[in-house]
Amino acid sequence: MKTNRIILLTHEYPPEKGGAGTYCKEIAESAHQQKINIEVWAPCGSENNSTFNVKEMEWKGSQSWLSSVLLILNLRSFLFKKTEALTVHIAEPGACRAFIRLGWLLPKNIQKIITLHGSELISFTRNPLERILFRKLLNSSTKIHVLSKFNQDQCIKFCKQSIDKIRLIPGAPSSMVLNNQSRQIICPDTKILQILCVGRIHPRKGQLQLLQALQLIPRALQNNIRVVFAGPINKTSYQKKLKGVALSTRAEIIFTGEISDKDLRGLYQKSTIFALTPILTKKSVEGFGFVFLEASAFGLPIIATKVGGVEDAVRHGETGLLSNPSDAEKLKNNIVTLIENPSLRKKFGTHGITWAKRHTWETVAHKLYRVN
Repeated sequence: MKTNRIILLTHEYPPEKGGAGTYCKEIAESAHQQKINIEVWAPCGSENNSTFNVKEMEWKGSQSWLSSVLLILNLRSFLFKKTEALTVHIAEPGACRAFIRLGWLLPKNIQKIITLHGSELISFTRNPLERILFRKLLNSSTKIHVLSKFNQDQCIKFCKQSIDKIRLIPGAPSSMVLNNQSRQIICPDTKILQILCVGRIHPRKGQLQLLQALQLIPRALQNNIRVVFAGPINKTSYQKKLKGVALSTRAEIIFTGEISDKDLRGLYQKSTIFALTPILTKKSVEGFGFVFLEASAFGLPIIATKVGGVEDAVRHGETGLLSNPSDAEKLKNNIVTLIENPSLRKKFGTHGITWAKRHTWETVAHKLYRVN
């Protein structure tokens, strides 16, 4: 099936770390490999070493009014010069906000694909005017891509008129992190059990709840645990709070800050358990969580919480254990269960590898760009 030329718009792109940026890079790479004509418009300073065209734009990675104006004016100028069939892919929240604010400046007949990562259905629906404009944008789209059943349900609830446009296509592990990982369970040669938590150091990611659950673990077990928090620090005050709580545990706690994909790959290989316990906030939600599939691809059993789209990425009782975000006791019990049960860890890890293999970016790109 012949496809239009795709212009993918994003305010987040590697080398900046983040789920939306990873999504944009992976889907563009896979689309190009399938001979889909795609071009990425990304912030200045973005990675530009791909075989497809990454056009560095004037805007910076933000949702500011200036960034919105620059995106829309550049796109307006571009569209009025082109006669070929085009599809604009509004691929992350910054680009989505630009269209909500100033989309009326663009030709009304352009085909639009909108990807909703999760937070949009919270942050873009609080303001009454923005709520109206957001619904109008969704109704005018060709397709709405959601990554989880949670997002799908929220989108239908918000915009029933667009139900036929919604496409539920889950994401996949990051190829940049996997880098041809053989996807076999690696048993770290150490007496210290390492728990890995990957994600921005931010309250929504639930690092505090994870540490508080660790405080409840018997002291004898704490002595043999190392917890590694790998990810950029968004809030230094929050990190200080985490370090304060960490002092009251006997576990070794490490904050790596932002690290390379190669170093992250090494951490996955040296770890025994993966734990990320997001919470629901008024401003944002975990829409899917690509890192859960990354961890599964490395054969790690997972500890997580039932928030947003996490349940689409982690299969309770098969690839990991889930608990409600407010249930610290259950979270503690899940951690202890995996620490004390190597056979269960191996079972979850084996199932996780199989589960991760079912998710590929080639499938995402094909379903989104080639299938009606």
